[in-house]
Amino acid sequence: MTTNIGIHRGRRRHGGIRKTAFPVRPVAPVRPHILPPAATIDTRLVHRTHRKDVLPTGITQFDERHYTVSTQWPADHRRFTDAGGNFLPSLVIESIRQAVILVAHDGLGVPLGHQFLVSTAHHRVDPARLLAPDAPARLDLDVSIHDLKHRRGVPSSLEARVVLRVDGEIIGTGGGECAVMTSEVYRRLRRGRTDTAWAAALTAPLPAPVPAHSVGRTHACDVTLAPGDVPGQWLLRADVSNELMFDHPNDHMPAMVLLDAAQQAAHTVFGPRPFRPASCVVSCSRYVEFDSPCTIRADLKEEAGRGYVLSVTGHQDGEQAFEVRFEELPCAR
Repeated sequence: MTTNIGIHRGRRRHGGIRKTAFPVRPVAPVRPHILPPAATIDTRLVHRTHRKDVLPTGITQFDERHYTVSTQWPADHRRFTDAGGNFLPSLVIESIRQAVILVAHDGLGVPLGHQFLVSTAHHRVDPARLLAPDAPARLDLDVSIHDLKHRRGVPSSLEARVVLRVDGEIIGTGGGECAVMTSEVYRRLRRGRTDTAWAAALTAPLPAPVPAHSVGRTHACDVTLAPGDVPGQWLLRADVSNELMFDHPNDHMPAMVLLDAAQQAAHTVFGPRPFRPASCVVSCSRYVEFDSPCTIRADLKEEAGRGYVLSVTGHQDGEQAFEVRFEELPCAR
């Protein structure tokens, strides 16, 4: 059974970081430790194939809209750490993504096989908490569900707000918005691409990558940028044989691959000095297809007293498909 993350066309784009207020939790959960401590999360519940990529370790329900997802961050994961062992913003977004999908399936009753079409995902975290060797290994994600809508008794759209806690201390917030649909509706939406896109991607020529060290990577297969025609511009490339980025067949570029490209563009823009964003907002307005070039652009602005804002956008067939917006506070420099 294949499930994947897509981009919901036409949904409201995220205009900035939400101020997340997580309600005071009840004294006791309704369903304490849905999964016993010795159990492992079914990979299908977080839309992963490989056990090593599953971040949640358990889930607790407090009521029908409030959950806590216990999470473990990997000490050494090539996709989510830099050369110094520091965690990347994509790990926070992926943690939120998996927590929300787990809540949707295990708590809200979304059947396996339904598609989650993400329009926005965001986080705000003290960048110092992502630095080795003091970055947390275990944390809790408090997930609250808002604007929940149903179709035929099954959730059809929702907003999730997330609070990240380490030993009870709040270290950040995040969330996102998504639509949920059956695989049949998704196939109609994609107009045949679910049957042809992956096979074509497997045989399509792959542009040569920029040097891996220039984007903070150690393996060429992890590089998601190819040289562009002008400075500050690249072509999106993604090695579909790389199971870290494509752990199951897909009919479009996953949002997490787009975030990888944005992080690598940020690494290039800032050169030798590390980029430590305090926030990341991923906004998607259309799918990025395999069969058409996608141009990646980076625009860096310094805002007086607020540090740097880096906007990385992807354009395909003359339209903007996504934007990843990073904000670096002055104290991070």
